[in-house]
Amino acid sequence: MRTISNVKNNAQLLKGRVDNISALGSEIKRNRGGVEATGIQVQKVNASLDHVRSQIWKLETGVKEANAQIQMLTRSWEAVNDLNAQIPELKRNLDKASSINAKVQGLQTSLENISKVLKQQNDILQMVSQGWKYFKGNFYYFSQVPKTWYSAQQFCVSRDSHLTSVASESEQEFLYKMAGGLFYWIGLTKAGSEGDWYWVDDTPFNKVQSARFWIPGEPNNFGNNEHCANIKMSSLQSWNDASCDNKLLFICKRPYIPSEP
Repeated sequence: MRTISNVKNNAQLLKGRVDNISALGSEIKRNRGGVEATGIQVQKVNASLDHVRSQIWKLETGVKEANAQIQMLTRSWEAVNDLNAQIPELKRNLDKASSINAKVQGLQTSLENISKVLKQQNDILQMVSQGWKYFKGNFYYFSQVPKTWYSAQQFCVSRDSHLTSVASESEQEFLYKMAGGLFYWIGLTKAGSEGDWYWVDDTPFNKVQSARFWIPGEPNNFGNNEHCANIKMSSLQSWNDASCDNKLLFICKRPYIPSEP
């Protein structure tokens, strides 16, 4: 009986153990699901960690690049400071350069003016060597052979000039002094007895000014045939009207025109 009882007890014990094992198996199954879920979570965490590591690496790279830029900017700023320190000296040098440039331009202008003067003098000397006289921007040719007024004008035109006009008192003084008391045709004429006096080179005739240059009593149109004027005396009042057919010395006039370079 005791054996059966023992068997029953053992059977109950085994059944309890089986129940415990079943319960444990169920627990294990539940835990296994949790482990699997945990594994998935671990994988997600690892993936997140990888992403974080990637972001950290990018940040570290960005920081390095930023540091490099900062160093570059620092060097640039130092260079700017150096340039700022040089600005006063550069300004002084610029002022000196500007002053030198102004002097150079002044010298250049002076040289150009000297060159023009030398060129003008050379032109004048060439004309003077051909028998012309120079006075205040004009050349004058005092002939040595007498001609009628018309022939004298033709001669002057052939020399790129005209019988002289008189536009000022200083020019009148120059002409009568150079004439030296000899008779010289000038470029003053009129058309007939009733015509007005005019200069053959188209210089405007100033009747009021010219009145001071006639010999007192002239022009008188003696014989109703004196339509051309000449210098007759060595004085400011030296003009005389005469017949254009008379043969007198004459004065040609041409303006100074700079020759081509």
